Amino acid sequence: MSGVALFRCRSCGHHWQFRRALCPACAEADPEPVEAEGHGTVWSVTVVHRAPTPELDVPSGYGIALVTLDEGARVMARAPTELATGMRVLVHARDGLLFASRA
Repeated sequence: MSGVALFRCRSCGHHWQFRRALCPACAEADPEPVEAEGHGTVWSVTVVHRAPTPELDVPSGYGIALVTLDEGARVMARAPTELATGMRVLVHARDGLLFASRA
């Protein structure tokens, strides 16, 4: 499994990433935690050249991708700089962070 934590509405099946008391699609109040399969499509990607911490300071920068998971939730993940919009990727969690790589 991917380790990517999501929530799913037991009523309508809508998925989202962050805990909410109500489903953002139908407002039902019975979400359940689930784990995403991890497969998704790059919705947007950028390269960051100014690192916020010393361990992220790499000469060529690092990539950040917005990925729409197959479950429908959109997540942000560290990514290789060569990813492009529309590419299929695999997202997984490591040390509390999400990482995307080519599928």
